[in-house]
Parts: sequence; structure tokens; C-alpha cells
Amino acid sequence: MSTSNNRILIETVGFSDTKMYIELNTKRILAVPYTYTERLSNATKEELHEYRLIANGIGIHFEKIDEDISLEGIIRDFGSQTKRINISVTTDFLDKADKYAKEHHMSRSALLQTATTEFIAS
Repeated sequence: MSTSNNRILIETVGFSDTKMYIELNTKRILAVPYTYTERLSNATKEELHEYRLIANGIGIHFEKIDEDISLEGIIRDFGSQTKRINISVTTDFLDKADKYAKEHHMSRSALLQTATTEFIAS
């Protein structure tokens, strides 16, 4: 795990229909609904995918909608709602999940959370 002075930073961002999943360098996942800000809520999927990490992961800048959100603000607003779980799966399963997630611009954790939520809702 790479950290900058043991600082919590964003490593990857994944997207579902209703939330973005922000994976931190601690391997925790923050699930942030698009309703977090008005600009995110009104953005198209294409606009959301046009982002870059700010200052090596202290925040996210969404190019097309000119929106900046900070990790500090996200943790303040949503951090207490996120829980971490540990599961054991085969390496083959992880390889397939990683391939699928990469093809769909998601993190592995975002993929697993989205799939689980959709399965439970059906």
C-alpha cells in the first residue's frame, strides 16, 4: 500500500447507476451517491467518467461539469456509513472480477458491491 506520509488518499473511482465508489489507499471503499452535489446529480455517465484525481488523491475533479470534491468532505459527510467486510474467494474469481471491472471502468469493490445490491434487490 502506498501512502503519502501515512495520509489517506483516493486510489481509484468506480461508477454505478446511482453511486460512485471511491477506493482509498487503505483499501476501504466509500459509496457516494450522485446526489452528494447538484452537479454530480445532473451529470451524464460520460461526464462522470471525465475525471482526474487532485493532488495525488486528496480529491476528484470532474472535467466536463467543473466540479471538485475533496476526500476530507466525503469522509466528513459519509465516512461513518461505510463498513468493511472480508470474504474469501478463489484467485480465478478475482481475476474474472478484475477483468470485468476494468472493462466497465469500476474498481473491484464497486463491482462486487453493485452486483450484491442488484442481486438482493431482484
